[in-house]
Amino acid sequence: MEAKGRRATSRISNWHEGMEEPSAFPLCGCGFSAQLRTSWSNDNPGWRFFGCKNHGSLVHHACRYFSWFDPPMTPRARVVIVGLLKRIKTNDVQRRKERFCWVFILALCVVMIWFSKL
Repeated sequence: MEAKGRRATSRISNWHEGMEEPSAFPLCGCGFSAQLRTSWSNDNPGWRFFGCKNHGSLVHHACRYFSWFDPPMTPRARVVIVGLLKRIKTNDVQRRKERFCWVFILALCVVMIWFSKL
């Protein structure tokens, strides 16, 4: 089971034609077809798993069904994926900082033009 606070997504991505897709979805304890989700935790980055469709619902109680879909990956693959995810996060933070600086400079220019007309 994933630790509390870890991210998972239920979007099924078909970006890679060679990616194996499930032929059947197991039933969870609630009697519904389980959803195929992707773990983005440091321990299981990119691993797909089946989970109760009610997981995270504020209305329905989830049965806590959990089953891995993907086979285990090598320790090296895990290290590479975690490193890439950290690099993406660092780049996103840097991009937000740059965007903020440009907005601040633009706002400063607008204020300077406005005051020069007074």
